[in-house]
Amino acid sequence: MPAPQSNVTLYGRSCTVCSHQHVGDIDAGLVAHLPIAQLARQFEVSRDSLYRHLKWHLRPALQEVLTSTPETRPVALVERLAEIANDARAARTTAYAAGNSQLGARLGEAERRALDSLADRFQINHDSVAADRTKVSQLARALDTALDASPELASLVADALDAEGLTELADGIRAELPSDPEMKGVAS
Repeated sequence: MPAPQSNVTLYGRSCTVCSHQHVGDIDAGLVAHLPIAQLARQFEVSRDSLYRHLKWHLRPALQEVLTSTPETRPVALVERLAEIANDARAARTTAYAAGNSQLGARLGEAERRALDSLADRFQINHDSVAADRTKVSQLARALDTALDASPELASLVADALDAEGLTELADGIRAELPSDPEMKGVAS
């Protein structure tokens, strides 16, 4: 862990914890979320000193490490969890194909844990997915109604879908448009 930017407090005094002979053990205890009162007793420093050290010295040092180390950036962690889940899925499939159901089950559990970690990270749960699906269905019905009522809107939506690379959907909407110029503005 890098040394703090400065071990001087806001009042110009040296940080009691930074200058303590067991600063590494204290930092390890703080990172492990040991009770502040326990650390204060064990290392004979005040609770206020521990809180100040945590806020002004330890947290910034940890944040610097987390953001500067490529493997610990949030995106890298998410990518690694996805890799673990994919690797576990592939290995599980191979294990079951080879007739090793015990290994397949253990690998399936590893995949589930990785996916659960991803779901927790993105705050995804069954209820939120179900609610999102319901909203998507409602949006699709509302869009269908609007497209049926307005060929001009349907044409605009088809063009926007084309721009997004969704040509099959765009072609499907265009196929529903009235072909007779006098039918413009009339729902099909």
